[in-house]
Amino acid sequence: LFVLFALTTGGQIYYEAGLYVTLLAAGAVAADGWLRERPARLRRLAVITAITTVVAALIILPILPAANVGWTYSTSAISGESIGWPQLVSTVRTAWVAIPARPRASAVIFTADYSEAAAINELGRGTGLPTAVSGQNTYWWWGPGNPRATTVLAVAPGPDDAGDYAAYLRQFFTSVRTVATLSNPDGIHNIEWGGHVYECTGPRQPWGQLWPRLRHYD
Repeated sequence: LFVLFALTTGGQIYYEAGLYVTLLAAGAVAADGWLRERPARLRRLAVITAITTVVAALIILPILPAANVGWTYSTSAISGESIGWPQLVSTVRTAWVAIPARPRASAVIFTADYSEAAAINELGRGTGLPTAVSGQNTYWWWGPGNPRATTVLAVAPGPDDAGDYAAYLRQFFTSVRTVATLSNPDGIHNIEWGGHVYECTGPRQPWGQLWPRLRHYD
């Protein structure tokens, strides 16, 4: 099931994490009998378990310094994706305050990826940023923010993940201007690396009416 789901559908491997509780319980019964036959096996099992636990922890948990997680990124991108989030929020805030006060009063922050919206909403608390919205997956259901927005500050990952996002935005706005480029101080080429922040004005329809067209699942 793991091979079928993870390797053929491209799904995340942790989608099946709930099944491991049952598998571990079933395996424990067999392991108990195996250890009872030869108690000396317990030492070897403990060593193997310790080694695999350390390796898994280094790959999955935020233990290593950010600059040293590059080798884990191809195995598990989860820890590497959040690298550079503080800088992302700072970049977005700089772009946000650069919008003149009057259009900023009716502006929203829109992200191509739900993780960008989450980073802004969590790390940007108390910085004067509004709640960011995203059209990706179930984040779309939280809504468009101000449905009468006339200025949209759009945040998108790098071209490998978002493609030509400026061209995509021009379907919905008459003016799309790049105001910032995303990176991180550790040089980790995660999905944000090479992404951009765009100031979009002149919506071709009211923002609230555009919202259904911005939903995407990936």
